[in-house]
Amino acid sequence: MINRNDILKPQSWSKVVFGDVVRNVDETVRDPQNSGLERYVGLEHIDPGSLHIQRWGLISEGTSFTRRFRKGQVLFGKRRAYQRKVAVAEFDGLCSSDILVFQPKDDRLLPELLPFICQSDGFFEHALDTSAGSLSPRTKFKELARYKFPLPPLDEQRRIAEILWAADDLFTMWKLTDLKIQLSIKSLISNFLNQKWPLCELAKVGEIVTGATPPTKNSEYYQGGDILFIGPSDFNGNKYIKNAAKKITKRGLDVVRSIPKNAVMVTCIGLIGKVALSDSLCATNQQINSIICNETCDPLFLYFVLSTLTDELNKNASCSVVPILNKSNMATIKIPLPPRKDQIKFLEKIHYFEGTKQNIQNHICILSRLRDSLVNNWF
Repeated sequence: MINRNDILKPQSWSKVVFGDVVRNVDETVRDPQNSGLERYVGLEHIDPGSLHIQRWGLISEGTSFTRRFRKGQVLFGKRRAYQRKVAVAEFDGLCSSDILVFQPKDDRLLPELLPFICQSDGFFEHALDTSAGSLSPRTKFKELARYKFPLPPLDEQRRIAEILWAADDLFTMWKLTDLKIQLSIKSLISNFLNQKWPLCELAKVGEIVTGATPPTKNSEYYQGGDILFIGPSDFNGNKYIKNAAKKITKRGLDVVRSIPKNAVMVTCIGLIGKVALSDSLCATNQQINSIICNETCDPLFLYFVLSTLTDELNKNASCSVVPILNKSNMATIKIPLPPRKDQIKFLEKIHYFEGTKQNIQNHICILSRLRDSLVNNWF
């Protein structure tokens, strides 16, 4: 049994300089195609907050990367360090020049502990403070090498690494479970909608309203407003939009068409097909079409239907420099429309799965905070 009180004593550990115990491995490969390596990793393949590389590119399909990494080394994204991209290589490969490759210099630092030191708030703050460049800030190893942190004795390093990797294993397990639940929800929606339900044009399930913008020169429409004025940038992947970058006043709402709670909003200019529900009385700009459902269609059901019809929505857009799905074209799109009682049964099943998903995500959030707390307490 590990006694945490024996471990949580960072104040007694000696401080070391990062560059004294960590080496920046700068190994290059001249001919990637004939190197015997199969995979390459760019910054886009590293997920923030995860130590595991889930995606990669194939060298056989072409790459300009020449920096080599080996299994067990730590990959650190030096460009835009605020993205917090750190991963442990689980295979040999090539990586972007915007990724630094770390490994311990000697046996003073366990390789298993190095990635967590790089994940600590202190290390990231140092990386940000030493980054240069306005559009794409980068830090350098010579700057990171000056970072100071408390280094435990080796026996405590082993126990700490054991605890942190156990927490990471549990975190990864819950993330995988979350992915499975999301796939189950998608499968449930697809299977239900693929039944032989009658098809109905959108114009017949509710009123379609195109948003508008109150004149911006009139401050009375905006100053001190608390009514959401929703634009495409406010669509964040959540089911309901509960906040917006812009707000308008009651007078501002009087000069545009108001959108009631539970209207189904769809982005219709540029990036077409983002879908969300209004969480309260609001207004939208002209880049959004809203459907105010009648008694034949539950708004939440329509939300799930339209979430699966991105391709159909784009196909009905007019062809121009910027694609536009106008109200008349949107009105003719046909959707499967079961009787209202079948919609409700479907939504009850979705509600169960989404409740399970929320519980899983709560576990993930708790584990993430616990892991970060342990790392930052020690380093």
